[in-house]
Amino acid sequence: MSMTQRQSFIIICALIIASAILYVVLSAVAGAWDRVGTGVLSILVIGLALAAYLRGWAYAPHALVVVFVPVTVFGTFDVETVYRSSLFVPPALALVLLSPPWVIGTALASVLLMGTRVGWSGPYMDGINLVVYGVIIGAMLLARAILSTTARQAEAARQQAEAARQRAEALVESLAEANAAQQAQIEEQRRLLDLVTTLETPAIPLADGVLFAPIVGHLDSRRSLTLRERLLEAAYNGRARHVIVDISGVATVDSTVAKSLIDMTQALKLLGCHVTLSGISSNVALTLTHQGITLGDIATVRSAQEALMLGVRGATGNLQVFV
Repeated sequence: MSMTQRQSFIIICALIIASAILYVVLSAVAGAWDRVGTGVLSILVIGLALAAYLRGWAYAPHALVVVFVPVTVFGTFDVETVYRSSLFVPPALALVLLSPPWVIGTALASVLLMGTRVGWSGPYMDGINLVVYGVIIGAMLLARAILSTTARQAEAARQQAEAARQRAEALVESLAEANAAQQAQIEEQRRLLDLVTTLETPAIPLADGVLFAPIVGHLDSRRSLTLRERLLEAAYNGRARHVIVDISGVATVDSTVAKSLIDMTQALKLLGCHVTLSGISSNVALTLTHQGITLGDIATVRSAQEALMLGVRGATGNLQVFV
């Protein structure tokens, strides 16, 4: 349980006042009116110190400890014959409210005042009692030092934990920002890949029901599959009846490319599309002839314009012209 210095002072004053009231009552019952006066004086002193502290006087604890030394020394009775523990009260207050030097100062002041009062004789000036008094005061200071060290260590540990928490929060925030940046980069890369896929396998509507697909570069298996999927999707969504595949941008056509074109044509025919292959160059035609490669029943023309202007014969044998 944590407690502030202000709370400690208020609680100590309340305890002392309560004890003094009980002391006054018991003394009044016993008929010891001199002790009643001492108790009332103590209550007044502590009450004034508490009121001053509550009104903002920061030195009220110091004043209370200083005043309590003579009050304790001269308010103790039978000091010539009986040793009482009242001399421990001022150092104990200083231990709780102030610092170790105040503990030593109040202890010395209490012994000196008591010695002056008893004429440096009696139980308070007994050597053994003084040694015991000094040992107890030393133990109080040692306990205060241990508590202070523990408090400092606890505060250092708390500060280290707080610093570690802040570093962890900063790391989490940094990771979150890095993750967001990475996600944005991934999305941008995905967008660029989609754009590249669209550009390398375009499907362009030329007229109502006519789809134009120019192919540029090498047509490998991956690109053939992408082109087929894209043409099938575009033909289905656009209700295309005629698909013109232009390969004027393809440098070489081998058996693999020819098979890809045939498979694509068969797939498009299943959707009810007529497929025309345009843009076969003389070199490509020679290559196909020398290798004995046939394109099956794929209709061929020299250019896409020719396919549009002349039309191709469909599966029913009728001439379809798309102009």
